[in-house]
Amino acid sequence: MASIFRRFGFAAVVTLVIAVMAFAVVGKTFVGKSEHASGAPGAGAPSGAAKGGMKGGDAPLIIAGTVAQHTFYDTVQAIGTAQARESVTVAAKVTDVISRIRFESGDRVARGQVLVELSNTEQSADLEEARASREAARRDYDRFRELGEKGFAPAQRVEAARAGFEQAEARVRALQARISDRTIRAPFAGVMGLRTASPGALVRPGDQIGTLDDVSEIKLDFDVSESQFGAVRVGSTIVATTPAHPGATFTGRVADIDSRVNTQSRTVRVRAIIPNRDGRLKPGMLMSVEARSNPRQAPGAPEIAVVERADGAYIYALVEKDGRPTAALTLVKTGKRSAGLIEILDGVAPGARIVVEGVQRVRSGQAVRIDDRQPAVIAPPVDPAPPAIAQPRRTETPSPAVAAAPASPTVPETALRGRVEEPAPPQHQSGGAPVGAPGGQLPPTPAE
Repeated sequence: MASIFRRFGFAAVVTLVIAVMAFAVVGKTFVGKSEHASGAPGAGAPSGAAKGGMKGGDAPLIIAGTVAQHTFYDTVQAIGTAQARESVTVAAKVTDVISRIRFESGDRVARGQVLVELSNTEQSADLEEARASREAARRDYDRFRELGEKGFAPAQRVEAARAGFEQAEARVRALQARISDRTIRAPFAGVMGLRTASPGALVRPGDQIGTLDDVSEIKLDFDVSESQFGAVRVGSTIVATTPAHPGATFTGRVADIDSRVNTQSRTVRVRAIIPNRDGRLKPGMLMSVEARSNPRQAPGAPEIAVVERADGAYIYALVEKDGRPTAALTLVKTGKRSAGLIEILDGVAPGARIVVEGVQRVRSGQAVRIDDRQPAVIAPPVDPAPPAIAQPRRTETPSPAVAAAPASPTVPETALRGRVEEPAPPQHQSGGAPVGAPGGQLPPTPAE
């Protein structure tokens, strides 16, 4: 050994030893794999599970559903701000001292109800004086008119008496108006906001004393981009949500659309009306809006049941094979999304059974086990009831039932090869026909 070290050097010997050890490890691994491939039962041929689908407990457990009709819409998303149907600031018109406040914060008031009274002592005294002067002027005018009719008074004197009476009458009306300005009344029925003044306070024109809002209906203004403007029409249904009431939805209708497009933002202002009889919505709330139009009935499937791939969208339809439910990968054409469902334009028809959960464990042509503990029907969600707004609701003619379109043929594995990656080889029945030919529809079977 010492002679070897002296002849080749220590570094060369160590390198040689490491290379021999690495070669031995690689060779052992290669030999083990070869023995496993050649000695395994059924090597070189598809296993029984590959030929006829997994048997017994090997079949993946899935949750199945039935494609059902659902109402879909063309939708426009936006953000809006809630406003009261009518809103006003309660303020004084003249400078004076508050004599009496006849409301409290949160009170509901009727139209014409007295809210605030300002001091009017001086004006009331002036009014009494003006009324006395008016009565004196009236008596003078009546006396000179009678004398004029008898020819004992010139016409000029009668005319002067009439003018004096009219001036006295005008002064009375002016003083009555000044006193009226010191009495603030509700211009409409509504709810009072926070009171911001107290009796005895000196107020000037424009000083706020409180607020009044009619919140029986909420005006919701939102902007729609010019490119989406055609999808919104007067009368279209809107569904709004707000962080103030998580999980709650508020339904209304588009009432008005602005006549102009904003040249800066290229948007159009839209106004919707939402009934608010329970008072849950408050002016100023930020709300998310979904404007809906073009309602239609179409088959719907849960979004989790749709497999999105580079070459399109697919659904695993359930077909009968050897008396067992079998997954068949089916190409579908999808449309709008709504409430967790996706619109199916082509590929499967209403009533077709599909794999809803467990699509990641399923392969086309593979037998599956259906979890009977889970619901097997996809029930379309209930659409919110249309709101009862001031304008009469138009009666819509029910849409005719949508005929079940013929289902498109299930995509065979040979057609998917090269486009969709599938580990299992093409499945064939005993006669050699590809599985999934019925097009994804499951014939009627006994209730599971």
